[in-house]
Amino acid sequence: MGCASNTCIDQNPTWKTEFLTDDSSDTFAKQHFASRPDIVETYLNLSVPILKADLLRYLLLFPEGGVWSDLDVSCEEVTPIESWIPSQYKANTSLVVGWEFDVGWPGNSVPQFATWAVMSKPGSPYMMKHADLNLKITGDVVDLIGPRRMTSSIFKSLGLSLDKKVEIEDIWKLEVPRLVGDVLILPGYAFARSSNHYEESSMRAGTLVTHHFAGSWKNEYGGE
Repeated sequence: MGCASNTCIDQNPTWKTEFLTDDSSDTFAKQHFASRPDIVETYLNLSVPILKADLLRYLLLFPEGGVWSDLDVSCEEVTPIESWIPSQYKANTSLVVGWEFDVGWPGNSVPQFATWAVMSKPGSPYMMKHADLNLKITGDVVDLIGPRRMTSSIFKSLGLSLDKKVEIEDIWKLEVPRLVGDVLILPGYAFARSSNHYEESSMRAGTLVTHHFAGSWKNEYGGE
């Protein structure tokens, strides 16, 4: 497959792209979170690479903003990154996330946002809420740091900022993007078309990225 992320680079030439190594990631955490030694210690002490990588996305997005995309994510040609946010929402959006499981799933499925692509303004409280965790090892990456934890953190932060409980049921099974507070929530077809089950008659344009599910860490480290 090569590096899927090259499509995002090629199609967005005005955007600065950075790839971090283990060493440069550690240095970034130390420099940008020097005032939060608890976060730095938690990050540096994570021994499983996928856990560090998952937490790193939020540590990167909080001070600098921008777009995190996994290496196995490719961008669709029709929509450049600067057009991911519809014009009517640009002024009021500080975070962009997309449903991973949105349409065609049974009622007992666990809704969650995709973590392979996240867009954020610098200083987003949602990123800090997620980074500011007392990590408790459970053996499952999804519950520990991954999409379920991110989804839970965003909903908790939204509830605090809006001073009311935000119900997942009210913003699930979307057909168009919806702005909740300052969080733009995209339908499943935006970041995770292959994970959703749309009827042919209701298939919409608007797929922004494709996740190729390389999952190279799973067999060696377990988790999901």
